[in-house]
Amino acid sequence: MEDTGEVTVTLLNTLPAVVDAIGTLAFEKRLADMLGAVVEHDFTTMARYSTQNAPAFLIHSHSFPAHLAELYLETFVSADPYVRYWCATQCPGVVWLQEVAADGKHCTQYRDVFLPQIGVSDELGVFLPPLGTDAIAVFLNRRRGVFSHREVDQLREVYPVAAALYRQHIRAMILSGEVSGSPSFGRPMRATSRTGQTIWLTSEWQDQQGETQPQLCTAIAEAFGVTDRYIWTPASQQRDVSGLQADTFDIWADQIRLTPRERDIVRLVLQGESSQRIAETLQRSPGTIKNHKRRIYSKLDITCERELILMYVAAVSRPR
Repeated sequence: MEDTGEVTVTLLNTLPAVVDAIGTLAFEKRLADMLGAVVEHDFTTMARYSTQNAPAFLIHSHSFPAHLAELYLETFVSADPYVRYWCATQCPGVVWLQEVAADGKHCTQYRDVFLPQIGVSDELGVFLPPLGTDAIAVFLNRRRGVFSHREVDQLREVYPVAAALYRQHIRAMILSGEVSGSPSFGRPMRATSRTGQTIWLTSEWQDQQGETQPQLCTAIAEAFGVTDRYIWTPASQQRDVSGLQADTFDIWADQIRLTPRERDIVRLVLQGESSQRIAETLQRSPGTIKNHKRRIYSKLDITCERELILMYVAAVSRPR
């Protein structure tokens, strides 16, 4: 886009399709198309980010097939600067790779290995207003060069419009209850009336038999202007280690009582190293490292590396 006038024309051309899709399963894709029309890019992806779970990819393209999403989740999620950003801030808006990866300390594997592997030189993430602690993020990817500050600013100018449309969409979905299959409602949720009568359930709630589990009433509905609906999610069954306040790795490790060997392993995990690489660094067998990892997971009442990473990020980012 050359100037503000062209951005305005783009919005006028794409807005009707987005408005027509409010309250339908087509909305998120049309909103992504509107955002993509603002700046030149090569392909778009969409993912759900959470403070509790690993990102879930929602929209793929021929440029980013499903097997690359699996590669990311298996190998590179621990180095994703957007995971750290969302866990630390939970702040919606336009997030530029060049800003969140500026220090390069924690994201080397993501920026220097994963992105070149999928043919991406730069990306812009657009985090939409969150549902609780989850947010849909639209990513505009460029294969050559980087986005300019002007392009980033243009997308940020458009963001309030996108956010307002999204809020109206979520409000319509909550009121209608037609949430099955919606990219935005991807975790266990139950909507009730003021009297406690169930109005709708997500399929994820039904799959987890959430009715028999401890439940937590959230402010999701109220945040989107719906005051006569209560949204419930299953209460966490994990020990609340993620709530620990910690400014450094060592303080956090002390608080959760890691042994010296466990500290070495967890530190390398947080740096994005594989079990094989950790074994080489610590001069231990891969089997020994895997056994240590299992004991660490059991100690923290978690089940996988992704949960360990998210727990650490949440702990060190929580303000005192």
